[in-house]
Amino acid sequence: MKNLHLKLTALAAAAAMVIGSVPAASVFADDKLSIAVTGGGESSMVLNTSLTSALNGLSTARHLFEGLYKLDANNELVLGQAEKVEISEDSLTWTFTLRDDATWSDGVAVKAADFVYGFDSLASNGGDYSSLVSGVVSSYEATDDKTLVLHLAFPCAYLPSILAFPSSYPLRQDIVEQYGESYATDPDMAVYNGPYALTGWAHESDLTLELRDDYYDADSISVGTIDWMLITEDSSALSSFESGDLIYSDMCPDEEKPRMEGNGLYYTSGNNNYCVMFNLGPNGNEVLKDAKVREALSLTIDRARIINIRGMNDEMGKTLAPSGFVNADGVDFTDYADPWVDTEDYEGNCEKAKALLAEAGYENGEGFPALRYIVSNDSRKEIAEAIVNDWKEVLGIDSITVEKVENFFASRSTGDYDLSYYGWFMDYTDLSNMFGIFVDTANANSFYDSADYTAAYTAAISTSDQAEQWENYKKCEQILAQDLPVSVILHSQNSYLFDDANYEGLVYSCGTFVFTYVTAK
Repeated sequence: MKNLHLKLTALAAAAAMVIGSVPAASVFADDKLSIAVTGGGESSMVLNTSLTSALNGLSTARHLFEGLYKLDANNELVLGQAEKVEISEDSLTWTFTLRDDATWSDGVAVKAADFVYGFDSLASNGGDYSSLVSGVVSSYEATDDKTLVLHLAFPCAYLPSILAFPSSYPLRQDIVEQYGESYATDPDMAVYNGPYALTGWAHESDLTLELRDDYYDADSISVGTIDWMLITEDSSALSSFESGDLIYSDMCPDEEKPRMEGNGLYYTSGNNNYCVMFNLGPNGNEVLKDAKVREALSLTIDRARIINIRGMNDEMGKTLAPSGFVNADGVDFTDYADPWVDTEDYEGNCEKAKALLAEAGYENGEGFPALRYIVSNDSRKEIAEAIVNDWKEVLGIDSITVEKVENFFASRSTGDYDLSYYGWFMDYTDLSNMFGIFVDTANANSFYDSADYTAAYTAAISTSDQAEQWENYKKCEQILAQDLPVSVILHSQNSYLFDDANYEGLVYSCGTFVFTYVTAK
């Protein structure tokens, strides 16, 4: 087994111009492999799995900890800490038997009670993923040290996706209680049941992860050490990538992407959407509670122009769900569902929008009230201003202003806006994770509430029959297209740099990366 040494660099800064050559052969001296990984710096590196929510922390957690399921080298869900699972005939009871060789990094065996404590901690902490397990699992119990029984609220085909997500990982109660709020803030303040243990953490600088010799699958892993650097310049990562010092980075300056295509730049589905959100709550302006107004605004957005402005290989937004979800017949869900808007007939859409706005009492924009359209950063402000300009040029509405606000998410959650940027990045690759947001007004922030939508969503997640499930998700799309709590504009692509000429085995899932399976060619 070749013992590889990976250097992973976390970055979080604005893009800068870098001029350099194509990637050179990466450094591989003394069996050391260097990789750069972007992230949010120290603030994003939360390693308490019941609290972490930033992609950087979630990615790191996938290496240090492990759930009942895990991602394998083919990006498929397979059993992790569980040796086997038995599912009842009604699919409501899942009984897991843990591996005999599953241990924590201090040599203590992983027990079913550790999962119970992890689930309890997740539900009680009030974090972003506090309902991840409890939203599906009505109760759970450890019947002995090696047996964990989950009782589901409804049959749930995507349960393995939830149980492979870091928030559902086990926690050692004695260790958490010993360190309290300091738990997992330094290497010696946690124990680890994943393939790696944290052996060094220079805060604001770097982390070191070492392969555990006692991990049950250690013999199949080539990566012995991961240096996870926390730096602040994405330009530095690109420069190091081109020099061959680093072989991976998940951030590349936008202006450099055309040059890097064919030189290590990859685009992959972002499993997300990029939308305009309408405030339908009590603080929202009454004009936006008129469905005709929302439809007129949606129809008038020149999506092709927005995609051209961004220049980031975006996918046209015709449905809430992005492409990439295929049924047994090989049909993509975006082709199966009805499109919200005919993106091929922009002129026709504009004419319909004018008529709708006139019917609502605002012909040529006359009398349309002043509205605030809030965004979180400059790039989203540029797109919002382009959309507002569409509304002005086509509909005559000149009373909507765009505002970048520092407390963006707080403003959106309290309804302190009229229109807003909205985007949802899926946490796991199942359609339920996209459509479930609009039955959870706390996350969606549009304050949208539809009994018909909730019924269709519930029917979809409660069946294991794919045809029936897709038909109900299609109903979800139809209801949203009619009610328009948001207007879908596009689905963005994620990009990263990887020296595939010399290395292989990188695994990507919904914005998080797994480096456990990387090998040198």
